[in-house]
Amino acid sequence: MRESRPSRAWSVCILVVLVTALALFGLDRFGRGNRVFGRVGSFTGRDVPLSEVEGPKDAYLSWRQAGYRGRTLVFISDRWETFVPSELLPADLFQVYPLQLYKPAQLLEENIDGVTFLYIASLNSICRGIVALVPQSEVDRVTEQALKSKDYRVTERGLYLSREGFPRWFTTGPRFAGLPEPALVYVGASYFRFAEPEDLYRQLSAAGLKSDSLLLSREAGKKEVTSREIAKLKRFAELVGAAGPATPGREPGTAVRHD
Repeated sequence: MRESRPSRAWSVCILVVLVTALALFGLDRFGRGNRVFGRVGSFTGRDVPLSEVEGPKDAYLSWRQAGYRGRTLVFISDRWETFVPSELLPADLFQVYPLQLYKPAQLLEENIDGVTFLYIASLNSICRGIVALVPQSEVDRVTEQALKSKDYRVTERGLYLSREGFPRWFTTGPRFAGLPEPALVYVGASYFRFAEPEDLYRQLSAAGLKSDSLLLSREAGKKEVTSREIAKLKRFAELVGAAGPATPGREPGTAVRHD
């Protein structure tokens, strides 16, 4: 008996779902197996490697130069920027054949900014997942937008919202529950528009967060950042302690790969 068209369609759909699931599983295993770490410290031990940068572009360049790969990134700022990735690529790129899309991150690096740097970091396999620690009002805003999508869930930890299979968590300082592995940590001065450095330090310490790269960003050019937020950023640096600059992950004797 010949298989009906609806039956064949369902078979194809199931096959596509299985192949996609296996591909994502394989990418996750590949990312975990190729993680690169530097010297790891803890907030409670006041020995987290710390560096100050002017803005997101410098943060990205620091991660790339250090050779970090397959990492979880904790992004701490006043808001989460959204954009359409396809709009970042130059229009004339699609007017030639064959399409030169094998290294889109290199094309985007030329105009990297505070909106795109996390996306480019994911394209270059620097990070495989992001935890955005933002004010409650920002979590509420992103949650409202997430209701229009399919791949999201809300738990006591916050909001989980993936994009093209890339995992992202949105939470607040009081609800941050830590991570099972050392993370790259980015703290933007704008976060201190809504929070005190002592509170953030206590929350990260209580969560047992460990890191081999804590970047404190002055977020130069961001109009919301004033001398008040910069002063709070410096207070946070003093609370964390002077552990010295982050050690590049590929420096001899410091690179650690986790399988």
